[in-house]
Amino acid sequence: MPDLHQRSIEIIHAGQFDGAYAACLSFSQYGYCWLRDGMWIAHGMDVVGQSTSARAFHQWAARTLLRYRDKAEGLLAKLTKGEGLTEADYLPTRFELDGRIGQEDWPDFQLDGYGAWLWGLVQFIQAHGDDDLWQEARPAVALLVRYLEALWRSPNYDCWEEHRHHIHPATLAALYGGLCAVQSLSPELVPGGLPETIRDFVLTNAVASDGHFMKYLGNDEVDASLLWLALPYKLVDIHDHRFLKTLAKIEQDIYRPGEGVYRYRADTYYGGGQWLLLTLWLAWAYLELDQPTKAQNLISWVEAQASVTGEMPEQVAGHLLAPAYYDQWVERWGTSASPLLWSHGMYLLLKSLLKDSLT
Repeated sequence: MPDLHQRSIEIIHAGQFDGAYAACLSFSQYGYCWLRDGMWIAHGMDVVGQSTSARAFHQWAARTLLRYRDKAEGLLAKLTKGEGLTEADYLPTRFELDGRIGQEDWPDFQLDGYGAWLWGLVQFIQAHGDDDLWQEARPAVALLVRYLEALWRSPNYDCWEEHRHHIHPATLAALYGGLCAVQSLSPELVPGGLPETIRDFVLTNAVASDGHFMKYLGNDEVDASLLWLALPYKLVDIHDHRFLKTLAKIEQDIYRPGEGVYRYRADTYYGGGQWLLLTLWLAWAYLELDQPTKAQNLISWVEAQASVTGEMPEQVAGHLLAPAYYDQWVERWGTSASPLLWSHGMYLLLKSLLKDSLT
């Protein structure tokens, strides 16, 4: 087995083009760059010293967003006039590697990636004192803040590109975290009280009767993306009683002890397998809760899922939630994505965090 740390860096470099990270070039639907996935890949690269790669991604994202300034301004003008919006009015959730908008039919109105990029951009700038990057990206950031201010209450696709007509706490957490991050650098860019309003909305509307956060408003199930509310976006503290109840329900409902984490209990995508990056997110929660042995066990399980050439998949099919659906997805799109750059980026991040926790 190759050194998975070094192999992850090599795989990510091989999937980067002019700054953009291709989610998975070997998978028929993932030859694009998502802002959310890309940010986490960049963040993982940055924490292991690959800052040139990470910076190139943030530059790509900023210039790509500015390329569609007129599209965003057109949407905002429609809203000002009280005109209805169509799906074509929204900025997309993914881009071609050269920054163009893909022509395929895809669930595009999805906001969490935009909040995620704001958060990640600010983390990079603060870590490196990179004012030049901030000045370069600031016009795109200002545009994006206005876009998110106008749309944050709107039902939109969740991070899995499902449930278009619902409001998702994980999405709102990403917006809260991103806007707070921008506010920490340039308070004048963020309307006063906007992050707090988003947070209050979640705490008022997205908590189930037994005290855990909901998958989406009106659905009391949990989704592994609810871990984002504390990590990294800090909409609530990791010790918040609502988050701890959510964590306990995730452990009970969508975590297979000794193995990995599922997205949510009703998942049928590729039969509903265990996702490596979500398993790493649970490991992160354990690290923050001072449970390093639990975290190490999850990281070791993730490492064991890598191929003999060190490639990490999106999910594994050992214990599917809905096995009857697996062959349907393979027939439609081919075998599940591998190597998934987001899995590798999260692996780099968690190995670094684990090392820090033990020193």
